[in-house]
Amino acid sequence: YEIYGGKVYDLLNDHEPLKLLEDATEDSNPGPEENFVSSEEQILELIAQGNQIRTTHATKANDTSSRSHAVCQIKIQEEGVKKCGKLLLVDLAGSERAADN
Repeated sequence: YEIYGGKVYDLLNDHEPLKLLEDATEDSNPGPEENFVSSEEQILELIAQGNQIRTTHATKANDTSSRSHAVCQIKIQEEGVKKCGKLLLVDLAGSERAADN
């Protein structure tokens, strides 16, 4: 998902706005779309898809500077096994400095 301008968007679901809320049982509802994959290539395709949709603008330092924060959670779980591993990838919107030009 993407955080931009104080709002949250689902990068894998047509950039739909999300309401990330927590209820009394600490369950989030509703969250970003989940995609189930069976190969590394499919994971990389989803990451590339989300990255293409992110909000970017040209700056003096970078033609496609990210203007948003993005979070990608990869949950690895073997079928039929309760335990799983999670990998969170976070890309924070950068601030280019004039010294970088």
